[in-house]
Amino acid sequence: MSVIIATTLTPDPISGPATAKTLDGHADFALIPDDFTGLDALEFASWLGPLTSRLGIVPEVRATHLEPFHLATASATLDYTARARAGLAVGISSTPAEAVLFGRRGPAPAPAAWAEAASVIDVIRRLWDSWDNDAIIRDEATDRYIDRDRLHYIEAQVQDSTGVDYSVLGPSITPRPPQGHPPIIVRAEACNEAARGAADVVLADEAAGTISLEDLRTELDPGVPVLTVLPAPTTRAEVAELVSSVRILVERGASGVLLTASAENQLDFSVRLVSEILPALHAAGLRDTPEVVAALGGGNDASDLRGRLGLAPAVNLYADA
Repeated sequence: MSVIIATTLTPDPISGPATAKTLDGHADFALIPDDFTGLDALEFASWLGPLTSRLGIVPEVRATHLEPFHLATASATLDYTARARAGLAVGISSTPAEAVLFGRRGPAPAPAAWAEAASVIDVIRRLWDSWDNDAIIRDEATDRYIDRDRLHYIEAQVQDSTGVDYSVLGPSITPRPPQGHPPIIVRAEACNEAARGAADVVLADEAAGTISLEDLRTELDPGVPVLTVLPAPTTRAEVAELVSSVRILVERGASGVLLTASAENQLDFSVRLVSEILPALHAAGLRDTPEVVAALGGGNDASDLRGRLGLAPAVNLYADA
């Protein structure tokens, strides 16, 4: 057994890179939240990608005020810079203050914003797949860099969170990501059944009153990992409590945990994760050592993030087109 271990990583220019390097080769991925108060999560993720070699890099974006085409191309580019270790956490924005920051549309109720987010997830995947893997041919004899017959035209109709229809046209301007589909992660919240049903990984924060693990396991496909959100332990006693909690959560259907740490504590926590938490999980039989995983192949030692999370390779939606 090897449970998935993920952490938050606040986009702080001082502690962020050092934290990422400490987590590299130990945590499965780092979720980079975007609360609109600091560095953009996607841009910060693009900085961390080349600085790390095994850590999954997952920026969190708010689909409500961002263009699906931009999200698709930026996340595909991240998957190249992170060498097939990128993911994309899709969330929403529903506050007037956040709407003012963008100035594109007014605030919307959460149900409408989540309905749009579910559609955006579908559009992003279609844009990723609008290039076949072999679309770039570099044919000097015919002076062709791309075989246009291996690109796919898409026209998606989406209704935004305020009820206005808009179109997204493809193909993308970025080749298909190395993973095909970087894993899409969604937090389980009220009224977002469609969005979490479209996700590759779902985060459950039971302490915040979201849907229970048992209900999620009933609702979701068996192959979808569910990670429980927990605060990062700060003492040895809390580490022992965490190990006990992880064992119980796994028995209830969790695939692992997302440990949340503040920007002020994230570097110290990354050291504790490597020196105390992961060894304790290994001693409890909940997490394989890197050496054991490498000997078995696959799992948490896979070179791409989909493999580390136990997800099957992504099939191009236009494979038969």
